[in-house]
Amino acid sequence: VAMAKSDRVLGTMVKLAVTESIPETREAAISGLQNLAYCQANRVRLVTYSKGVVLDAMRKTLSADLNDKARRRAAGTLTNMACNDTAEYMGNHKGLLETLAVVSTKDENMEVQTRAVMALTKVANSINSTMPCNRTLMDALIVASLSNVSNSVSQVLRVKARDPDNRESMARHPGVLDTLSDICRSSDYPIKDRENAMRAIMHLTNEDSNRKIMCQKTVLDALVVGASVEGPKWIDFCESAVVALERLATEHSNRPILGRHPGILMAVARVTEREQKEEDVGKESSHERLAKPLLMSLLL
Repeated sequence: VAMAKSDRVLGTMVKLAVTESIPETREAAISGLQNLAYCQANRVRLVTYSKGVVLDAMRKTLSADLNDKARRRAAGTLTNMACNDTAEYMGNHKGLLETLAVVSTKDENMEVQTRAVMALTKVANSINSTMPCNRTLMDALIVASLSNVSNSVSQVLRVKARDPDNRESMARHPGVLDTLSDICRSSDYPIKDRENAMRAIMHLTNEDSNRKIMCQKTVLDALVVGASVEGPKWIDFCESAVVALERLATEHSNRPILGRHPGILMAVARVTEREQKEEDVGKESSHERLAKPLLMSLLL
């Protein structure tokens, strides 16, 4: 704590991190900042010191340092600094979220990508829709979702979609629905990521004002995939898709569109048949069986 309070110490560490020609020295300086950021009492101080000079140093390191270890340490420093008290300041810092997003997809080192997306998602957990940086964050998450490394972007989007205050803005933010739909449809993503994305879509359909704009080809294609899969490992994925379709169908003007969309009636009919068989043998369900009433509403 005492070291973090010293302007001279922080200034020296930042200077070494950015301008030192010896890679090992740069890495050591960044490691020192990372260790200081591990202490929660230091985080606000580090983030706000000299109008964000530590943040800018870490951003520059991530963008341009040729030393893999230095870039990895810089991402780790940002991860350590991120918390409820610092997230908005970090989100508002010019270029920081964008840099984390780009590094999470483009860095040649997979571990650096992993650390960058970890920092981004940790910041994201504490940013809400009322903050000025929220739109920048959504853009960054959309980019980071394309990363080849395992990440929690879909989980962050699911958690944000669960909050009623976020739903309207998320559904209208360019690229959010496309990103969630792409994750749902693509076999390149782990099942858990696809479940998170489908659950996020389901949460967004809870908002009455979203139902018309969400009744679009991209989203419906994803819901067809979700409602069509079978097998125990896909239960949550399929159930979320059916719930989303049912909620879209509560908007009467959507029903003709849903009924005409390729694959929806067939998928819902198969789920209806499966649910009926489960009911016939007395199998209990943890959720309301929605497929049959959904099918009837689309056929009428």
